[in-house]
Amino acid sequence: MDSRWTGRKLGFTCHTGDLSWEELIAWVQEGERIGYSAFCTTEESGKDAFAVLAVLARETKTISLGTAIVNFYSRTPTLLAMSARSIHDLSGGRFGPFGLGAGGIGFMQRGHGIVAEKPLARAKETVAIVRGLLTQKKFSYDGQWFKPNDFHLREGPIGEAAPPIWLAGLGPKMVGTAAEVADGVIANWLTEESLAEYRELIKNGAESAGRDPGDVQIATLLMTCVDPSDDAAVFAARRGIAFYCASQHYLHIADICGLGADARKVKDAWEQRDFDRATGLVSDQLLNKFCLAGTPEKNAARIQWLFDNSAYPIVYPLPRRERMVEDHRSVLEQAFRWAHAVEIAPAER
Repeated sequence: MDSRWTGRKLGFTCHTGDLSWEELIAWVQEGERIGYSAFCTTEESGKDAFAVLAVLARETKTISLGTAIVNFYSRTPTLLAMSARSIHDLSGGRFGPFGLGAGGIGFMQRGHGIVAEKPLARAKETVAIVRGLLTQKKFSYDGQWFKPNDFHLREGPIGEAAPPIWLAGLGPKMVGTAAEVADGVIANWLTEESLAEYRELIKNGAESAGRDPGDVQIATLLMTCVDPSDDAAVFAARRGIAFYCASQHYLHIADICGLGADARKVKDAWEQRDFDRATGLVSDQLLNKFCLAGTPEKNAARIQWLFDNSAYPIVYPLPRRERMVEDHRSVLEQAFRWAHAVEIAPAER
């Protein structure tokens, strides 16, 4: 297990389109100052992930800069490897984790106009090519989609310093694939039930590939309500949960947690584009199971449970629209305090 992601390490992420460039830079700098170990950018319909990391590489000094996630359909594996090499160089070796995934169905189909076909095979092929280009002086691969032949990055491989490649996994098959070929799996909605399933899938997948299951890092996006005592903040958190309930991929996790019926009610309303009703249908059970929305003591215990199980938490704020900057900042401070039981010194303004 890589010590960069175990112990009491904590990462964070956001929808980069919710903040201006200056707000985003200042926010990540604040996370670095507080003591977070990594900022892991998403992409979806916000700012280009590698453009974000390139800017942050020059605007930060110590924090790791990774992805959680970028999809492996809209970029070729060779381009992904080139991007990784670039951020590695710009940041002085701070790039990682390198989180890859199929991307949301709605985003891929409506945004890119791409049908995400054969995601398991595509994941395996992408990981093999990206890793090969980042670690070998010359690389060839006869894939289903890509066939690089005796190719190399002009600036050479990174070698042993190459970033760990994590695959986003929700369903059993992708989690098993991650255990076979990747260095980690990025989950969402990590619970006692889903962790138990993941452990078994990782054990079986890793051992089938001749790997040690202990070498496969588990990470999770940690959805966080900014203020459980405020109705608007709780509504924003419920809206975030509703968005994920609308995805077929998340129903399996809801099912194994005994909340499948609740999630399907939300999904039905969302598909009718009645978003407020869908948000209102997010039960307290769904909210508290899949989001940090409790007392400081309960939230601290949840993060401690993740640490105890060697899972890497990536704090994911669910802000109020009218308080974007303030809520992003307060979540950083609160979550770090819950994780470490320390007071956060005020920043110099």
